[in-house]
Amino acid sequence: MAAPIPAKPAAGGRKNFHRTRVPVAERATSVILLVLLVAIGLAIYRKGQHFDPNLYAVRTDALKSTATAVEGKNGTASSAPTTTPVADEVPKVVAKPAGGEEGAAEGGAEGGSAVAPKTAVKGEPMEIALAGTKPMGDTEFYSADNLYEKIDGRAPAYQSFNVQALRCRSFAVNAAAGSFVDVYEYRFDTPVNAFGMFALERDPKGKPLTIAPDGYAAEMGYFFRQGAVYVQIIASDVKPETLAIAKSLADIRAKDLPADDKGLAGRRKLPADGMIADSVSYVPENAQGLSALKDVFQAKYKFDGAEIPFFIMVATPDDAASAAKSFQNFCTKFGTVENLPEASGAKLFRAQVFGKWKVVYQRDGELGGAFDADNADKARMFIEKYLRGELK
Repeated sequence: MAAPIPAKPAAGGRKNFHRTRVPVAERATSVILLVLLVAIGLAIYRKGQHFDPNLYAVRTDALKSTATAVEGKNGTASSAPTTTPVADEVPKVVAKPAGGEEGAAEGGAEGGSAVAPKTAVKGEPMEIALAGTKPMGDTEFYSADNLYEKIDGRAPAYQSFNVQALRCRSFAVNAAAGSFVDVYEYRFDTPVNAFGMFALERDPKGKPLTIAPDGYAAEMGYFFRQGAVYVQIIASDVKPETLAIAKSLADIRAKDLPADDKGLAGRRKLPADGMIADSVSYVPENAQGLSALKDVFQAKYKFDGAEIPFFIMVATPDDAASAAKSFQNFCTKFGTVENLPEASGAKLFRAQVFGKWKVVYQRDGELGGAFDADNADKARMFIEKYLRGELK
């Protein structure tokens, strides 16, 4: 039998070493390290499940140096509200109670930290005399600048329609323990902007109201525009007693707030016949993608089995004629245009743009028509019936 071949010496004079077992101490150390890693991971996970707001709390005292008035247009912050008070309701800025609860003192500390007191401006308290209710706290007032404190996330939309102030208060329902109704009154600079915000938030499932020109009832409240005020009456629950109080509060506010439809002439010209519920909208500028179309009211209609989107703009005769010309030039550039015979004193043209039909009319200071319709003939029939006054 041949002799075994001797192992080759290790390079560099090192000895060959073959480990046959791991010492007990080393194994124990490895287990301990693994256990520690698992424990650290669990601790980090549990810590992440509990957010501590104090870790990232803003030190408001460090911002005091920025509260001074800044001259010129380059100021990044104003120490006083920039909005103009409306009627007798001047907004006041109040300290928001910690945790959102009412009744905290004005200028008090939030979360226990020392906070510089905010500017206090007086406002007209919301006093509603209704049997079976009791105010849950003082009336709250917010300006456009600090509206985010009450409706964080929705404030920019309200500001885009020039909201001036919010006045709100909660009323307990005596007949239903723990129930209450919130009353929000957003005041805008004009009735048309109040309508714009109301239309933007409209619930398509709401039922029309008779107490205000623009309003609806939802499952848990009442929403309407009266003059330049957008009112929200919101119940805390659907108990009959709570909803009854909400309805009474809505009736009272609709009656007490002054009616004003200035700037809403176009809205009033939209016919009711065939209108799809809650399809009315307001476009303050650049309607149809054209800068000439401003203060436009739109709605959708069911007509002879087809859906007809319809718009109206009310302006001076010169502005209406100029906008009609711009509209026709736009359609000529991007589609095909056909002038139609006059109907009921109105000039008309029909256009097909991007596969959709438009039938546009201009009569005195009124410009309107069907747009983005699938059926050109039915769109024309709809417009001509409207011009003849057959759609009410």
